[in-house]
Amino acid sequence: MKKLIVIFIGLLFLGACSTDELSGITYEFEKDQQQVQEEGGEFLANSYQITIDESFEMVPRYGKDTASENMYFWHKPSASEYPFELGTTRSDFEQYVPTLEINPINKYMYSLLYADDPSYFAHDLTDEEVQEIIEDIKRTVEEESEAQIEEMKEEMIEMEESGTVVYTNKELDIEPFTYMLQSATEQGIIRYQFIGEVENEYLRATLSIPNEEKEELFESMLAFLQTITYNEDEFIDHPVLDKPLKLSYKPAENLQGSYPSIGYSFEVPDGVMYGSSFPGLYPYRYTFRTLYEESIEKEHFTLRSSELFIRVEKKEHVGYGEEEIRNRNLQDFVAFQYDYARSITYLHEDENVNTGVFTTAVKVDFDGYEEYWFVKEVDGHLYEVTFDIAIEALEYGDLLDSYLNVIRTFELKGVE
Repeated sequence: MKKLIVIFIGLLFLGACSTDELSGITYEFEKDQQQVQEEGGEFLANSYQITIDESFEMVPRYGKDTASENMYFWHKPSASEYPFELGTTRSDFEQYVPTLEINPINKYMYSLLYADDPSYFAHDLTDEEVQEIIEDIKRTVEEESEAQIEEMKEEMIEMEESGTVVYTNKELDIEPFTYMLQSATEQGIIRYQFIGEVENEYLRATLSIPNEEKEELFESMLAFLQTITYNEDEFIDHPVLDKPLKLSYKPAENLQGSYPSIGYSFEVPDGVMYGSSFPGLYPYRYTFRTLYEESIEKEHFTLRSSELFIRVEKKEHVGYGEEEIRNRNLQDFVAFQYDYARSITYLHEDENVNTGVFTTAVKVDFDGYEEYWFVKEVDGHLYEVTFDIAIEALEYGDLLDSYLNVIRTFELKGVE
């Protein structure tokens, strides 16, 4: 451990000064301007940019919730050699793959989340009381930001498995951070955690380096971190935003186990929120969610959002295929509690409906909402797109067209 400390301190002094010369891809988290205008920006995440060279890539580019300002990168050459399984977690591959994570949090939001006053979270606050809380939070940040950084530092130390060495920006060139915490896990991972403050953000980041063979990456990884800027006057044009227009799954040679061996692509529907993917590292499933402008109240339940689910799966893991979907009875379609399917329409039998590559397409009517299944079997795999929409939703027409565009643009990949 002492040997590693000496090595990396040397790199700190030698590196970090070359950030002005760093070239690569600039990534940006972009705050929601409409939300800022509607709700006020004090408690919302702030825009920032960071430049990373092409030996690292964001993970996954399409999978980050656009409401989250977190960014996560891994070392591409190391990741391409790692045998990913469906159950692979971050803690698994971080033993072999260097990673960089940025995890900022708005100062006011931090103070609110960790406030001791339960009255902050009452359900029936007046506008005046809400404004008083906002002013109180602002005073807390102004008076206690240094103490809050100390608090975060101590929490980081407590969470580590072994002894942690702490450095300050007075000892080492680690600006814009105040502290760097160095520790090692039992698996041999060297972890560097950074905490500081920039503008209205507490800026947190972590470098994870698996072993001494990768120690030469530390210098460049620290240089990446030091390109972070919240000053919009320094922003470059055309940064990489986490809003791709098209998504795809393409099986790579290092994907092991039950990963599908054929792929697909589709255009992302308009206005949806990314929900989740399974698995999170190399997803072959995608889910999206759209909140309705107004909730739809039914007798026994409330419809608050629409969901879209897209995947390819080895058929042996699915449990059904096109024939099973076509021969389902009304009661076989899953519904909300107290609800039941009213009618089935076989869209693949209608010449006026474009079902794209899908050879089975079914619409099921429920009480106040519709569910759609688009399915295709090929090469021992099942492609499936499903979604639901409330009929009374103001967004019904736009959502239906947007989701059907996924069907129209869906392409099979790697199919002979």
